Amino acid sequence: MSLLDFPRLHFRGFARANVPTGNRNTHGNIDIATNTVSMAGEPVDLCRPPAEFHAHLKQLAPRFNAKGKPDPDGIFSLAAGHNFCGNNHFSWENARITGVQLRDGEVDTQDPLVGARLGLWGHYNEYLRTTFNRARWIDNNPAQPDTTLIYAGQFTLSDKLATPNTPTLFTADIAQAHSVRWLGSGHITERSGHFLDEEIGRSRLFQFSVSKQDPHFLFNAELPLPASMHALQQALADDEVLGLTVQYCLFNMSTPPKPDSPVFYDLAGSIGLWRRDELATYPAGRLLQPRQASLGPVLVKLHADRVSFNMPTAIPFTTRDADAVSEQHPTHALGGKQALGDLLLQDDSGTLLARIPEQLYRDHWRHHGVFDVPLQHAPTAGSLSLGSAQAQWDEADWVSQSDSNQLYLEAPNRNKHEQFPQTITVQSRFRGELAAPPSLAQAEDGALLAVEQQPSPLGHGYTALTLTGRQPGATRIVLGTASARQYLGVRVLPDDWDLDDVPAEQVDYAFLYRHVMSYYELVYPFMSDKVFSLADQCKCETYARLMWQMCDPQNRDKSYYMPSTRELSLPKSRLFLKYLTQVEAKAKAALPAPATPHAIGNKAELIDELKKAVDLELSLMLQYLYAAYSIPNYAQGAALVQAGRWLPAELELACGAEDRRRNSGTRGMLLEIAHEEMIHYLLVNNVLMALGEPFHRGAPVLGQQARQRFGLDTEFAFEPFSEHVLARFVRFEWPDYIPTPGKSIATFYIAIRRALAELPGLFESGGGKRGGEHHLFLKELTNRAYPGYQLEVSDRDSALFAIDFVTEQGEGVAVDSPHFASSHFQRLRTVAGKFSACGKPFEPALPALKNPVLEARADCTVVTDQTARALMQLYQGCYELTFLLMAHHFAQRPLGSLRRSRLMNASIDIMTGLLRPLSAALMNMPSGVPGRHAGPPVPEPVSSQVSGDYSLGCDMLAQKCLALAQYARSLESDVIGMAPIEMLEFFNQQLTDLSRGKMSREA
Repeated sequence: MSLLDFPRLHFRGFARANVPTGNRNTHGNIDIATNTVSMAGEPVDLCRPPAEFHAHLKQLAPRFNAKGKPDPDGIFSLAAGHNFCGNNHFSWENARITGVQLRDGEVDTQDPLVGARLGLWGHYNEYLRTTFNRARWIDNNPAQPDTTLIYAGQFTLSDKLATPNTPTLFTADIAQAHSVRWLGSGHITERSGHFLDEEIGRSRLFQFSVSKQDPHFLFNAELPLPASMHALQQALADDEVLGLTVQYCLFNMSTPPKPDSPVFYDLAGSIGLWRRDELATYPAGRLLQPRQASLGPVLVKLHADRVSFNMPTAIPFTTRDADAVSEQHPTHALGGKQALGDLLLQDDSGTLLARIPEQLYRDHWRHHGVFDVPLQHAPTAGSLSLGSAQAQWDEADWVSQSDSNQLYLEAPNRNKHEQFPQTITVQSRFRGELAAPPSLAQAEDGALLAVEQQPSPLGHGYTALTLTGRQPGATRIVLGTASARQYLGVRVLPDDWDLDDVPAEQVDYAFLYRHVMSYYELVYPFMSDKVFSLADQCKCETYARLMWQMCDPQNRDKSYYMPSTRELSLPKSRLFLKYLTQVEAKAKAALPAPATPHAIGNKAELIDELKKAVDLELSLMLQYLYAAYSIPNYAQGAALVQAGRWLPAELELACGAEDRRRNSGTRGMLLEIAHEEMIHYLLVNNVLMALGEPFHRGAPVLGQQARQRFGLDTEFAFEPFSEHVLARFVRFEWPDYIPTPGKSIATFYIAIRRALAELPGLFESGGGKRGGEHHLFLKELTNRAYPGYQLEVSDRDSALFAIDFVTEQGEGVAVDSPHFASSHFQRLRTVAGKFSACGKPFEPALPALKNPVLEARADCTVVTDQTARALMQLYQGCYELTFLLMAHHFAQRPLGSLRRSRLMNASIDIMTGLLRPLSAALMNMPSGVPGRHAGPPVPEPVSSQVSGDYSLGCDMLAQKCLALAQYARSLESDVIGMAPIEMLEFFNQQLTDLSRGKMSREA
């Protein structure tokens, strides 16, 4: 049973408590029912500096000097207390394991675990993201010393030589606050006449438990653990064991040397197993209560052959030195435990069950009051008693307690007929065994609190208590009757529900200070002394968001919650959020002017914008291609899986499925979008030619040049694929129906469409179509609705249809449109979501350069490796050939299908058969820049001209093919295969035949 079983670990150290004392209301200055403060019988004037009230409190009599003796000019005031500026911080200092008990017998003080450090910490603060988080000591009712709660979040055990950056041996999260369970008076017999003698002589027992089911209940698997910790782990494997219980006592408070300084307590405790049906925060065992006021409770468990006692505060110390031992030992040396003779444990019939020798219980620092003695006779029945001629303890037959021992309740909201009940579970035991008590609970003050009890779903021995606040104030719940009485503390918070109805726009700083912060500024001055004054509007406004986060009711059970004292009612806490909204509203940023489409005023401006659109589509297409070719193809990716560099799921995401059917992965998706951008390039050219203009071959632009040409703030760059590049592509395709700051490609096309719809005289009457037909890379939705469509543009309606086609394919019309899922925008977003969902980051691209070039230019990087440069020269020549073939086709103003044009087919074949393999090859070649491959170059603008005469033009193009083929043959044999060279030679022959009329112009 918990500490009354084995194994046990004993520990000792000090506790540092920085507890505020000005809230104890020794002079009636504070009304906790309303959270109001008075001075000289009148409410404090909140227009006056809070320091005036602080000074008033400190000068009130009685006063005491540094030795704690009465002195009208003394440095201590009873009204302010010894630590008016306390901030509620609570910590363990130099707490270490002092002994190990794995079985019945002596405490092992030589175990390797002895000396290990224990730590009690606060909760991690998710908002400030801090370490070294302190626990908090809170008094539910500051006027009563038995209402202390400790809000702690983490318990740790570290090696004896551990430093702050040494991993812990064990760590666990603490699920709930734990309260003082036994408060003793006179735990030190000797008195010095100090005004704090009562507090100095007090003892407090606390307990918390940590669950082995918690994901943060962790033994460090990477460190060698002592054998005693392995024994503890083995004991924890029992299904009846829930985790570990930690019991500790605080006593022998250090004498404060001056006002407003923390104090230290001796800390002694034990660690044991937390067993099923034991409370997490109340010690287990049969409870014996003392008859003498200076003695403390005793817990007993009878085993088959021994009796275990838990009596850490049962017997007082005799003497206490006047001064602290040293800086390293900040408490005062104590004399021995009071000698009460041997203590005899008996049952109702007077049978002697066990004897505690005086020497054993006085050897306190070895076992901390948790020890075992032999069982001398089996008990018959009835209650137990323990005593000697000088002391007596009698069993409290009924013990009823709850893990929720100190509670905060909201007052009822009478205007809205709302109540805020809280249900807790009470466990009852009769002589240590679970049992249903004949009577259980009632409120000490029924005007403040209603209590209703029902059967608990936990069954026999458990009761559900529903507590409902009736009036603000502090009271107690009485559990049991007569000598079996136990208590739960309850604080009903002030009735502030009228504040809940105050509109947010009225909650300015003055309102918040008057109704909330002034109370804390007056009673708890540590904020103004150590952090910032709540009376400083500039600071409160600066940290308005943080104040709301710290006061958020959802964080009430966290150690970092503010105010630490938990006196803040729900309506008042909500005022912080209202205040934050006002602070945020004051910082009104001027909304940027909406990105209105450029107003195109005439046909010449429209033609100029359409040429920009051609350049834009070409630039987008080449960026998509560069990113796509930076991803290895499926076979290359499969080899990376074989080598252990990729996972199979990553291969599928990057390159698609092995069957090479519809799923081509990210690489295939980018190539599909690039193909569609090529169609947009041709379609915008068709609109241009319908206006009577020649084909515009366009030029790719990037960097600063792109920002100037298109007026867009999204970067244009040739860059290998990554999630960053993917996000940039999403921005390219961002639709106009989803708000976005600045000018977008969508607004660019809105202006073009508006001009096509509104400008007069754009198209010649009966002029017919001016551009060639094309039916590649059109969506299924287009095919279903317009199966005969081939990009024809001849008049206003067909031109508008063409622009709508471009924007539908890129943007998707609307979120609920059937075009949305297949739009560039949504396809890119879908893939981006898949990359974000990866368990680990995955960028499948080869490490190619960003914006590789042959000659220096803005925003680019020059490739210096000679082999790569030679191949880049060939790429540039083939790129020029591609667009010269296209331009020569359109120079003839053909009206037929582009797919039947031998010039257009040649252009496409050069793209596919030469530019694609050259791109892939360059992606795998050194660039001369360490760690980066070359990549296909950013194309130079095509400046070459081809004769408008069909035959002469074809002959010029044939000669260019021949020159490129010869150049390719001059390269090293392993740089380029034969297929690209043979293709160039093939088109040299075909173009020669076309120039001589030996072949039809259309296939």
